[in-house]
Amino acid sequence: MNIERLGWVVAAALAGGVIAMGFKAPGDKVGVVDVAKVFGDSEYSKKQNEVLQAQLLARKDVVQFVQANRDMKPDEAEKLRTLSTKDSPTAADKTEVDRIKNEAVNDERKARELQTKDKPTPAELTQIEEFTRRKDATGQKLQEWQQAFNQELQQQQDKMRADAITKVRQCIQQVARDQGFSQVFSQDIMPYCANDITTDATKAMNKK
Repeated sequence: MNIERLGWVVAAALAGGVIAMGFKAPGDKVGVVDVAKVFGDSEYSKKQNEVLQAQLLARKDVVQFVQANRDMKPDEAEKLRTLSTKDSPTAADKTEVDRIKNEAVNDERKARELQTKDKPTPAELTQIEEFTRRKDATGQKLQEWQQAFNQELQQQQDKMRADAITKVRQCIQQVARDQGFSQVFSQDIMPYCANDITTDATKAMNKK
């Protein structure tokens, strides 16, 4: 499970051309902007990256826990996944997660105890078989989750990227209009232009 830095993605999407059109003014006032800096230095960028990192960590934690406790009940593993990856879990959700984890740890300990017994009883042999079925089922779930989690994170990142590109462009356009620029270019194609609106565009982003 991997995520890209949104700042570079946004900069790449807006690089190499006209970022904003203000209005036709006498003399055609032209400016430049460092798109990566506008997004990367903004509070909006920090919040978006924090959200992505939290979502990534939540999914990694679920995978690691289930890998370490594969004798847990498969339906409980599925419930753990759902509750642990919610964007805004309630207090009740957190309590349920704790219950599931405690039960899973107990089941894992019980399974190991049974597997080391010299002469398990018929009832214990049945339990051992049940734990084996659980292990196989949770192992299958882990494989399915890996692909699902990658898709979820990619979809979230794509949405954030689209939103970020729109917001950055809107902020640059706003500054261009307010300051009378007819055109604002990405700094990578006009590195020596004196009219740099990066700081003002970043301030506009921080108001979003």
